[in-house]
Amino acid sequence: MNNLLKGLESLKITSDISEENLWTGCIDLIQKSYVSEIAVGASRPCEEKDFKEYRQIIDKNLQNIKFMLQHIIHCRNEKSIQIKLDTLIVKTFTINLLLLIGEQHEKNVWNTAESVFMSKELQSEILALYKYESISQLLMEQDNFITVLLALRPKLLKDTWKTYPAAVICYKWILYQIEKPILYNHIGDVLPTALIIVDDYVPENVVLGLECLHQIIQHSHLKKGLVDTGYAKVIFHALENLSHRREAKYVILIYKCLANLLVTVEHWDNTLNVFEWTKRDDILAVLLDNMEFEQNLELRHVYMLSLPQLLTNIGCAKWCERLTRILSEYCEHHTDLRTLKATLETAKTFLLMFHLRVAAHCVPLYTAFLKLHFDLTKTPVFDKEIMQNLEDCICLLYKVSPNVGYAVMNDDRMRSVITNSLQVVYLGIPWLPIVGSYWYLLWYNYEFPFKAITYYTNKLKSKVLTCYFGGFMTVIASDYNSIKEVLINNDFNGRVSTIDVILARAFGQSLGIFFTEGSYWQEQRRFILRHMRDFGFGRRHEKVEADMMEEIAILIDMLKEGPINDTEKLFLKNGSVRFPDVLYPYSANAIWNIMFGKRFDRSEYYKLKYFCESAMMFQRAADTTGGAIFQFWFLKYFGNMFGYKNMMIGNYRMVDFIKEHLEKRKHLNNDNDDNGLVDRYLKVLKGDIKKKSFSEKQLIMSLVDFMFPALSALPSAVVHAIKLVMHHPKVMKNVQEEIDRVIGTGRLVTWEDRKSLPYIEATIRESLRYVTLTPFSVFHKTTKKTTLSGFDLAKDTVVVTNLAGLNRDVDLWGHRVCAGETYARYNMFQIFATLMQNFNFSFIEGEPNSLEDIMSGLIVTPKETWIRVEPRYT
Repeated sequence: MNNLLKGLESLKITSDISEENLWTGCIDLIQKSYVSEIAVGASRPCEEKDFKEYRQIIDKNLQNIKFMLQHIIHCRNEKSIQIKLDTLIVKTFTINLLLLIGEQHEKNVWNTAESVFMSKELQSEILALYKYESISQLLMEQDNFITVLLALRPKLLKDTWKTYPAAVICYKWILYQIEKPILYNHIGDVLPTALIIVDDYVPENVVLGLECLHQIIQHSHLKKGLVDTGYAKVIFHALENLSHRREAKYVILIYKCLANLLVTVEHWDNTLNVFEWTKRDDILAVLLDNMEFEQNLELRHVYMLSLPQLLTNIGCAKWCERLTRILSEYCEHHTDLRTLKATLETAKTFLLMFHLRVAAHCVPLYTAFLKLHFDLTKTPVFDKEIMQNLEDCICLLYKVSPNVGYAVMNDDRMRSVITNSLQVVYLGIPWLPIVGSYWYLLWYNYEFPFKAITYYTNKLKSKVLTCYFGGFMTVIASDYNSIKEVLINNDFNGRVSTIDVILARAFGQSLGIFFTEGSYWQEQRRFILRHMRDFGFGRRHEKVEADMMEEIAILIDMLKEGPINDTEKLFLKNGSVRFPDVLYPYSANAIWNIMFGKRFDRSEYYKLKYFCESAMMFQRAADTTGGAIFQFWFLKYFGNMFGYKNMMIGNYRMVDFIKEHLEKRKHLNNDNDDNGLVDRYLKVLKGDIKKKSFSEKQLIMSLVDFMFPALSALPSAVVHAIKLVMHHPKVMKNVQEEIDRVIGTGRLVTWEDRKSLPYIEATIRESLRYVTLTPFSVFHKTTKKTTLSGFDLAKDTVVVTNLAGLNRDVDLWGHRVCAGETYARYNMFQIFATLMQNFNFSFIEGEPNSLEDIMSGLIVTPKETWIRVEPRYT
């Protein structure tokens, strides 16, 4: 602080920060610190010598600006002087400072390493002034983003941008600060500059322009307006022209932009026929022409790195013969290890993507791969990944064409390769163009497609398979080791978060817990689980256990004494009980108590019944694979034919139910309330420090994600267990005898009794194994390039854990852990054990009594059924 005061004294800053002249002085100093126009930049790239004088003063200026800003924050924090951040003068100061930070944020010819360091400190200080966590939040405040762009515009015109190189760098920095997909909303303001920069002859400028263009394209992913406005056509034309240039510095960027752009263009092209000539084929034709005749090593390398991202469409199969020729040639003339490595990685993608067509072209690939293997064996390379990829390619070829591979099997040198590598090459479920493998799953079992996985696992003799859900290649793990690897390895913590139906259920955004990923998911999941545990989720909690004992007592009273209102008459009738409806109030009140710190009275059970039925509607609208609606977004326009309508109705019934009670809680809530998760979350929303991942919509969707399994899965699991023991009377007798021996009839079973009732615990576990509620669990996605069971997986590969297959694995019966396991097990134990303690159960003829009377959906639920319930004692 002493250094700060000395600095302020030397700057003669003595006026109050509320006075305009101090802010004006700050703004003046910032503007004098901008990189000035360099006329020579119009004819050649700027050099350090062009900024000799500027480099001598910029560090001092940045230091002085930092002192000023620290003085302002010090006065606000230590002297409690109020700063009106919404005044014009303060906003002008902020905009100017952001522009200066953008100019200096990275090392360049006009600054020093100290300048870069100081700009980062200024960035931290301005965020501290506004109490924000990121520049993105600051730019989205009011119209700051547009104001910054308007301030930059005169310097970024077609005739001026080269003379203001720092303004160009600032423009790029601003684009990279904005969170997706906000740039799309301002595409008319940001796109022209990127197109101007790209249309240049200096490679470094083209690279910079392509980086900006790629950012804009990413923000416009699957946005129909990009196509309708003609912006997509303009961008495509600019990139197509660049694709003819032979410049290694920006080849990869060009094709990355084109690949991302084509996804959006093809998505909205209703006339597209991938088996005819398309824009993708135009680009592939240019790229393959360049590859086929190129001798420059650097260009060969970048061309090969660029190729895989374009081979994502089944229509690309028309290029199989030419791709085979190019891959073979690149393998035979392997003068550069980097290019060879890229070639083999591309070959693996090619073989996996087009394995149905490769068989007709595999002879030249076999020849090239075997020659290459011989060469590498004679002259070993230090990169083990090259040899591994080569052996994987040979094994893949053998699988798609075993007859041609017969010679490989009889080659002594290659026999060991096949023996050692065959086990790590994933076999695949057959697939068809467009629909992928889903048709084969439906063909095997239309109602429960997931059961086909076990069939193909046995048929192909592999516990790890690949299949295609639509156009997405998915890896399915069915054995203990691979499933364990997926569940404990952070590389698989990604989620499928951008599918249309997933976004549609969450206000069109990526919200909640189940379908979010990255730091956003980690922060939200950590916060929610930590505070839910304080209220009894996943740990023993005296108040929660007492409350649930009251709920279980009400359930017993309902079953013994009968209904007391019209709602209860819907599931209680003359000694018969409709399951799982009767369990809804307990299941809903248990989780509601943790979230809101209150329970619904018995007279309000009709509300809980509605809440649980909404969850059931949502669950049953699809199947465990997600259904066709997850794979083909346009099926939502077919009403409820593919479940979309019911998914949305069920989902938003839950959303509206939660919103109604959340609004009540907000009006009644004060800072001292601490009754449940909702109170803790609302305190964060009301706090001074704004956290970007926290919002009311995120709270609502997190509540939906944690509650709908409890509303539907818990009652479903209990009914599965009851029906299972009813079909095995000896087991039911043993369960009741254990309860009578350990607990007796003088009191109800409590959570504390769980450790003393091992037979009941084993029965519950067996019921969970016998009927796997979530056959595929939640879909995972790789967050980076990784391996599974020794096989390479690319980033963003969808990975499914086949829990149903694991639970029926004759080698090992599986076990799964989820965030709500402890909560679910204790509640399931209490309901099941108490019902077994107090009642006998018998089937009613004509009702769906079979263990096969289940319904498909995101989880496996029992069909609603009436069961005769008789008290064991009075």
